[in-house]
Formats: sequence, C-alpha cells, structure tokens
Amino acid sequence: MAYRYEYATELDGAEIAELLEAIDFKGEVSLAYCRRPNAVLSLARDGDKSTFVIAKDNNGKIIGCGGCVINGDIAYLTGLRANKRANIPKCYELLREFCKNNGVKLTYTTILEDNIGVQKMLEKQRPNMPNYLRYGECVVNIIRKNLKIKDNNKLLNDSKFYVLENQQGEELARGKAVEQWDYKQYVVKHYGWKMRLAKRFLKWLPNENEVLKFFMLCNVEAKNEIAFNSFLRHISNLPLQGNFFLCGSDFCPVKSMKYKSIVYIVDWNKTMKDTSNIQLNIEIDKL
Repeated sequence: MAYRYEYATELDGAEIAELLEAIDFKGEVSLAYCRRPNAVLSLARDGDKSTFVIAKDNNGKIIGCGGCVINGDIAYLTGLRANKRANIPKCYELLREFCKNNGVKLTYTTILEDNIGVQKMLEKQRPNMPNYLRYGECVVNIIRKNLKIKDNNKLLNDSKFYVLENQQGEELARGKAVEQWDYKQYVVKHYGWKMRLAKRFLKWLPNENEVLKFFMLCNVEAKNEIAFNSFLRHISNLPLQGNFFLCGSDFCPVKSMKYKSIVYIVDWNKTMKDTSNIQLNIEIDKL
C-alpha cells in the first residue's frame, strides 16, 4: 500500500491529537502526551514556526506524524508517532526540508530516561534517518504547592516575570510561571508499584486517567542557593491551578520528585563526532 507524506494543516489537528494520545510513555509513571483539542494549533504556540509532517493511507487516515518547533535558529523535534505501517524515514525528509528552509542551525530532541526502547531505536544509525548523538540530561523537578515561607521577602509580578525582592528592594531571583494545560496536556495512564505506594502518602499526586494541571517555572535566575530556595517557596503559593509545579534544574533546594530526559542532538548531515562544543539552553515550557 502506498502512503502520502505531507505537511499538516489546521484541519488535520484533531486527528493528530488522537494519534499522539493513543501512545503513552512507559516507565514508573506511564504518561500520555496530549495536544487537545487541535495538535497543529497547539504546536504553533510553542515557538516562532512549527509544523507536523503526516503520513496518510489510501483512505486519507493519518497513520504517522512528527512535529518540529523552531525558536530562532534552533529546532526541536517532538511527537514522533506511527503505527507499524508508517515509513518514518520519509517523514524525516520533510522535517529536514522544513528546518533547512527556515535557517535552522541546530536540531535537538528529548526522550524520557525510562523510555529505553526509543533510545535504542534512535541511537542505532540508519541510512535514511539522521544520527542522534547524546548531549546530556534534562532534569525536571516536581514541586508541591503551598510550601512554608520562612522569610520576609516579597514576590512581585511585573507582567512578564515574578521577581523576588528582599525588604531593602534588592532583587534576589526572577522567573516566569507558565500554564499550558489548556492546549498541551499530560495524562497519567498508569503508576508502577513504587509510585502507587508513594501516592498513599503524597495525596497531591494526580489520579490515573486525570489531566495533570500544573504550571512550569521557566527562565529562572537566582543570586544564590538561599535566594533560589526562597523564590521556590514564594512561587509555590501563587494562586494558580493544580497541586504542583515544574522547575527544570539539576539542583533543587526544596523537596521535590525528579524525572529525567535524555537530550539528543539531531545530526542531519551525519558529520558530527561529538557534542562537547554545543551550547544549548533548554526551557521546559518548549518541550
């Protein structure tokens, strides 16, 4: 059977969203990644430019997809899904074309640390696919809301950033609080036995088959560890929806649960030897 490969339009958005949600991420916490109600419009909110490449069968049904988001000259690949029939390398041809036509200089992607099967698939070099080179890890902290505030610092909102100041008006830390669950969602499909046990004590964890409502703390800057600790505690008391928030950081001075993703550099030309000279700033709201 022949398949048709093309760039998606807004009219394909609902069907792509269904395909994304049909496949969940395996691990101690099994998550389904959703872009309800329209995946094309959802992806467009993540960057300056974006596209989904889709594969359709003879009946016009979408059987595979892959997304690309561009911010500046950096591209992020996301949402690669297919049933057994789809030819993924042909999707890559169109993704590479989209990156080239939009002046992309660096492409990357992330895979959850528990998703060993996909990591092995990507790391096995194939003639019709780009090479994937490990760059490092992205650590995300899950922090519960309403932590106890232990100081007299003030949290101010200047419309773009939340800014923490001491009583003398000196800035100690700043960052953005971003809510995305209205167009980009995570649904817990299943907890492993360790997490089921933990949930008995951590009542704030979401239930299975529940859309996670949380906000993400991004573009964080803090003078020191003490300021970072104070900032997280003040941020945790914001009147935003959900029982927790996310903060991407290798170090977290307050109690948190962590999950890791492996960051890969996508080498379209297959000429890269290593990634040691690459500087990449990853903000979790763009993942």
